[in-house]
Amino acid sequence: MKRQRNFLIIILLSGFCLQPVLSQTIRFELPEQKGKTLYLLASMGVRRDTLFSGAIDENGVIVFTPSRDKPLKAGVVSFVIKPDVSIDFIYSPEENATLHCDGQYVYAQNIKFENSPENEFVNTRFAEQVQRNEKIMFCEQGMRLYRENESLINFLKGEKDSLDRQQADFETMLQDEAPKFYSASLLQLHNLMNDYISRIQVTPDITELANIKEYALSHINTDALYRSGIWFSVINGMLDFYYKDAPFYGQFGNDIATLLQKTQSQEVFLALADNAATICSQFAWNTDEAALSKYLLLSGRVTNPQGKLKQMLMVNKLQPGMPAPKIAGTNDKTINFAKDKKTLVVFYESDCSNCATVMKQLVDNYSMLKDKKIDIVSIASDLDMTGFENAARNHPWTTKICDLKGFEGDNFKNYAIIGTPTIYLIDEKGIIQGKYAGWDEITNSLFQPALEKSKLK
Repeated sequence: MKRQRNFLIIILLSGFCLQPVLSQTIRFELPEQKGKTLYLLASMGVRRDTLFSGAIDENGVIVFTPSRDKPLKAGVVSFVIKPDVSIDFIYSPEENATLHCDGQYVYAQNIKFENSPENEFVNTRFAEQVQRNEKIMFCEQGMRLYRENESLINFLKGEKDSLDRQQADFETMLQDEAPKFYSASLLQLHNLMNDYISRIQVTPDITELANIKEYALSHINTDALYRSGIWFSVINGMLDFYYKDAPFYGQFGNDIATLLQKTQSQEVFLALADNAATICSQFAWNTDEAALSKYLLLSGRVTNPQGKLKQMLMVNKLQPGMPAPKIAGTNDKTINFAKDKKTLVVFYESDCSNCATVMKQLVDNYSMLKDKKIDIVSIASDLDMTGFENAARNHPWTTKICDLKGFEGDNFKNYAIIGTPTIYLIDEKGIIQGKYAGWDEITNSLFQPALEKSKLK
């Protein structure tokens, strides 16, 4: 009997384990739209990706089953029925929701949601906030119109103070609910856009603008914003902080880096970085490109950049404070930077007149450079070995490289060289300290500070 009972338990457990895992479904019940094609579009940054399309059946029903291979995160999704239906709603991977509309015309107000706490939350709370804001505006307008009526003014002021406290409690509630409901994060983002970012253009006071910027940077949740449908509106709205005549010109790169530091999703991280690179290129914000590139390169989160992002990183990857690329020597050997001295890495071409002038100045001052514990590594773009050797014979330093590949050589590519002469100063730790185009710039950087210091004494 005991053996039979154990056998029965095994059968029951096996049957339990073999039960299929039910797939998530989003069901649309639209009887007046039968035979038409429904499209589902997901908001992702500045784009909307098509998730699904299919014909609504004769009963007015169509079901969307998200792929398990490419799981979707919570966010704003639109269902579109051409030519005139486009409705936004919140998709949650935790819900098997049903959207129902009996009407011939489909619009947000006549859609009913079942089994969707996310959409119930956002619709209820949004309506609640709209009504409260209308009352606040009514009180403000009344206080302007009835300035002479002290008793009415006091009543309206008291009412507005009460409504303001209710809104503050509402904001606290959204903050508490955001980890549970995407819809709470969405409402926060809409409030941020409407109450803060929309004021940038009409706020002349710099102190107030600084407070708005600080609030925005600390409250923007980029991961939620990416799937909100208002990514462009928020990012584009903030550009008013940074235009040339704006008070925070030159701070865009560092501020985007602040947002990137908070971004958890790698997909969102790369999208924001790419959008920021495009903006910097569009407005020729070179200072911002340098600041943003430095953060991105040091973050280690960008491994295969494309388009504008790749171009920006290539141009700015070798700014002061960044690690210098390794130098490829002859016979595939790597040249290591000296541990006890600095190094001038000189890119030149033997037939270039400007290069010849700089190389002669380096030769003439080589003894002084050695006294300053500065070594030289020269890398030529020559395509003729005889010409290279004839010119390099007069260079007193040890490391002289030419791979006969011109600007296509590994070193020229790794250092993003687009013209010669170009000279980098590398410190003992392999960190770039400066970039120069001639001897005068080297002198001003390396020796002028010492001369100024001696004059002060």
